Amino acid sequence: MAQTDEYIGEACETLKKLSADERKRLEYEAREKALRDYNSQVKSYYDRGLAAGQEAGRAEGRAEGRAEGRGRINALILKLAELGRMEDITRAAADSAYQERLLREFHL
Repeated sequence: MAQTDEYIGEACETLKKLSADERKRLEYEAREKALRDYNSQVKSYYDRGLAAGQEAGRAEGRAEGRAEGRGRINALILKLAELGRMEDITRAAADSAYQERLLREFHL
């Protein structure tokens, strides 16, 4: 195959020369190692940055979820107070299943 393709043949000859010269082979291996190390560091920095960005996104999502939840509960309390259902406010604060039922009842 090396004889049929000039580029492959040339690469084979270069490889033979590098293999025969110990110093050149060591230089080549050092360059390859440096390249692998560099690529590994870049990937590591990228992965850490990506992970940090994901964590920031999760924190933002949790904050938004908490704010939305508080808004729903506040709306429920106001609606129950408006209707004079004070006992339901107390019960909803103590019983999360009852609270969910009231949220569904008022479409909140």
